[in-house]
Amino acid sequence: MRFNCFIFDFDGTLAHSEPAYREAFLHSIRLHTGLEIKEDEFRDFWNVTPQEVLSRYSCEMLEEMLVSFEEHYYANHHHYLTPYDGIAGLLKSLSDRGGKIAVVSLKPRRAGEREMDFTGLRSLVDLSVWGDDVGRPKPQPDGVLRAMAELSGDPDSTLVIGDSPADIMMGRAAGTRTAAALWSGSNRERLLEERPDFVLEKPAALLTALTEIGDVVLQNLTSTEGPRRSSHTR
Repeated sequence: MRFNCFIFDFDGTLAHSEPAYREAFLHSIRLHTGLEIKEDEFRDFWNVTPQEVLSRYSCEMLEEMLVSFEEHYYANHHHYLTPYDGIAGLLKSLSDRGGKIAVVSLKPRRAGEREMDFTGLRSLVDLSVWGDDVGRPKPQPDGVLRAMAELSGDPDSTLVIGDSPADIMMGRAAGTRTAAALWSGSNRERLLEERPDFVLEKPAALLTALTEIGDVVLQNLTSTEGPRRSSHTR
């Protein structure tokens, strides 16, 4: 195997954004229903849309709840959002060794582009495909297929990395290899049920896995031309 294209999910994989979403959900539900919800009720919200989450508490006030959710999220997400430890180093290492880096996320472009700046990851990513950029978001393969097309990648040399079953399903549907990112505390059992090709406990484990299979990391390190930095077009 030789990987040269790495496609990452954003929330829960590159960025620790759970608190921002959780606080926005709690605010909206409390404002419109008066309910005080326990935080553990939101453990599975990564795999569903805000509409689906909020409709659990009120279908009648769903539109108003969505407005309040978005207002709170966009007003406060910069207070909560941080990249996971080791992510910046991982992306830089992959890029320095010739890897192409993409993000494919359910997040709308309006939020995603701002959050790339908040986390300081923009300069480390070649391409971003957001939820409203494609007709069929994950778990459908459209986002991965678009990223591969724009980065001149192909399924045999592409690895999709994410923290939800939808990420693994998306990569498999696009014909790529997949890796489960477990550093966010995602439901391990649900992820492993999708049978990812790699299981990563922390970001640096990806470099270890690539080294063990003699992948692009070693290939570029031992090249007579030496490691190259990919050009970033944004």
